[in-house]
Amino acid sequence: MTPKQFAKYIRIKTKTNTYTFPDDEILLLANIIKNDIAKEITKVNEDYFGMEMKRDLVADKRNYAFPTYILNNIKYLQAMLDGKNWEVLKEVDVNTYKGPTDEGSIQANFAGGRPMFDIFGGQLIIYSGSSIIDVKDGLKLWSIVYPSDLTSLVGETDMSVNPSRTEFGMPTELHFVWATKVIIEYKESKEKPIPLTEKEASIKEDLTLAIDSLKGFNLDRSVVATMPNKGNDGYNY
Repeated sequence: MTPKQFAKYIRIKTKTNTYTFPDDEILLLANIIKNDIAKEITKVNEDYFGMEMKRDLVADKRNYAFPTYILNNIKYLQAMLDGKNWEVLKEVDVNTYKGPTDEGSIQANFAGGRPMFDIFGGQLIIYSGSSIIDVKDGLKLWSIVYPSDLTSLVGETDMSVNPSRTEFGMPTELHFVWATKVIIEYKESKEKPIPLTEKEASIKEDLTLAIDSLKGFNLDRSVVATMPNKGNDGYNY
């Protein structure tokens, strides 16, 4: 479905219009439900919304800002710190490190050891035994990225299409269930709840079937996204 078809279907089934069921209310319900559906998908296939992201390493820069939804769902991180070889970075908390965070102390404390990273203040911080050098696409992370929020119901692009290189759309197999769940929420929100149809009442079974249909998808489907560098302060992302 396109967002326009999504809204039209919901209004047909609820016998509403743009005044009795405004766009902003549909969007609110749809985005809450979308996240719940995505959670159910990841229970069956935790890598379904997996995305590989690349970022340039910048000389003398250890802090790299990413959106919170990416940092909160990192599965795996690699860096090409010497400009040639990939190394896996393990996460460390600064409280565990318990060392000074000036450049000289970081290099001294991590010399000869495995490089690590910490997440703090919306940034990914690299700890390594050498200074950071310029490396094109030298930082590579795997993250679980849930489908992006719907922001409009007038779009003509199918909702399964990824909105950008760092965002997922909602799988086509879930569009009917997604719309039906919005319909159910609308009906049950009334002071006198509107009775559900037989199909609506069995939505849990439809959700299970829809998610099961995704199980056979190739796990190599992950999107490769390049995060551009717009200056060295790291706050442009």
